[in-house]
Amino acid sequence: MNIAIIYLAILVLSALLTLTSYLERLYAESGKFLTREFQENIDAFRNLVEPRLGAVSVRADLAFAVLVQLTTATIAMLVAWLAFSAHVKWTVPEILQSAVAIVVIVIVCNRWLPYVMFTRTKGEWLVSYVTVLKLLIYAMLPITLVLGFGLSVAALAEPHEPEQPEDSAEAVDALIEAGREEGILEESDRELIQSVVEFGDTTVREVMTPRPDIFAVPAETTIEDFKTALRDHPHSRVPVYVATLDQIQGMVLAHDVLQIPDEEARVTMVRKLMRPVSFVPETKKCSAMLREMKNEKINMAVVIDEYGSVAGMVTLGDLVKEIFGEIHDEHEQGDEVAPEGNGAYVVPGSLDVSRLQDLFDLRLEQKEATTVGGLVSALVGRIPQPGEVIEEEGLRFEILESTDRKIEKLRISRLEPTPPVKEMTA
Repeated sequence: MNIAIIYLAILVLSALLTLTSYLERLYAESGKFLTREFQENIDAFRNLVEPRLGAVSVRADLAFAVLVQLTTATIAMLVAWLAFSAHVKWTVPEILQSAVAIVVIVIVCNRWLPYVMFTRTKGEWLVSYVTVLKLLIYAMLPITLVLGFGLSVAALAEPHEPEQPEDSAEAVDALIEAGREEGILEESDRELIQSVVEFGDTTVREVMTPRPDIFAVPAETTIEDFKTALRDHPHSRVPVYVATLDQIQGMVLAHDVLQIPDEEARVTMVRKLMRPVSFVPETKKCSAMLREMKNEKINMAVVIDEYGSVAGMVTLGDLVKEIFGEIHDEHEQGDEVAPEGNGAYVVPGSLDVSRLQDLFDLRLEQKEATTVGGLVSALVGRIPQPGEVIEEEGLRFEILESTDRKIEKLRISRLEPTPPVKEMTA
């Protein structure tokens, strides 16, 4: 056989191996977290090329996979024939020479060149080769039909176990982790997606401003007194109640109050400026609360417990903070968590338990409490006094400030593992 023809055949087969390897990888990478360049190639193939092939995806994928194997085997045989045709006996140099040549061709044509196509092109060039691809698929049709039949028979022989319903949260966690491993998601992106996922299971009770921290005014308060109170409590929306906080009648907007002239403010009561307020149960999901605020165009709602008493107040800002974290403007103080070094933090008792879990990268078993102060009180069954130290859940809680009703400030650090006690030998 003419040597030139063999070299030409190897060259053509190498080009075919590159093309089919690229196509095989297109099918293999579909549905994965991919970089922009890879996704552009897949989108171009799905939208511009695959509809014109006239074959289902499974059969086309199988045809290209078979072509990769057949082309690789044919190239290997031709390279071996070139190395051994001139010798009666096979020697070590000829074996090594042919092996190296085969490995180089496979690495270049099966791996490197397809990768270059993914990263340097958008895949639209495949449109010009649709006819060639159709011929390749039809050429492999006898083999793919036999293989498809064999795979179907093998699938029937396998025992079928009932599919377990997949936990949506676990599925999302798996996708996030896959994106992180592929280098597509940054840590900040991962945390944001995780916050959005957890947001769907969070109740209003977990994000609301609790009842003791609500700033509200009686309905008989004059606007002048209300303006004075706003200097110490700068809120844009303030609940208005009659007699007790459980009888909230509406709310007043600071914007409306500030429009009243000083002469009228001395004799006008805030009830004259009241607007209606919404009431929601504390078990309402935050996702549903956010949709309701958007549809009803409201920014605040009063949270009611199962007995009909006021449990707290939730605002649009509380919901946004649950997703994006604390957002401060130029007039607000920074982070309420004060690191002290050596892994210790000084925090207010009102700090969310979720923030504590993020600080120490752990998950606490105590689920009822939503604040750190409530968590510590639940652990000991009372309100601890300043100076007390509680060691639970792998953490050390030192009470710095507390009242008869709640913990104001505490220092938290991770418990050091206790070294094993060595037994004394006689």
